[in-house]
Amino acid sequence: MEPRTSLRFDAGKNVACISMSGPLTGPAILAAFDAAVGSPEYRAGMARLWDFTRADPSSLDSETLRQMALHSLRFPPGVRDVRVAFVAPTDLGFGLARMFEAYSDGVAAITPRVFHTLGEAEAWLGGAPAR
Repeated sequence: MEPRTSLRFDAGKNVACISMSGPLTGPAILAAFDAAVGSPEYRAGMARLWDFTRADPSSLDSETLRQMALHSLRFPPGVRDVRVAFVAPTDLGFGLARMFEAYSDGVAAITPRVFHTLGEAEAWLGGAPAR
């Protein structure tokens, strides 16, 4: 089974939602990232919401997560300096997303945040400016 990606853009909320299902791999996640920020619907400064509620992260490892954290450095401001939220409801997915968050600290202009629910992530993305 291959990972599946769905993109949705909400210009009113200034958020790109990237939903993935199935087994996650580093290349599939990077391809989804590139597709989202390369879409004509993506606007500079748009936050990103990664929805992994139907994904299986069991094949990801720490080196893959480290490389993924460095990937956004290839992009200009407006892509690499926005709020990024991950939704991972399972303990494994949440833990791996937290590892990505740690690898991104000091690399990303705004450290990504990890949440168990879509509601929590959406509230953070729509909240006060990041510090």
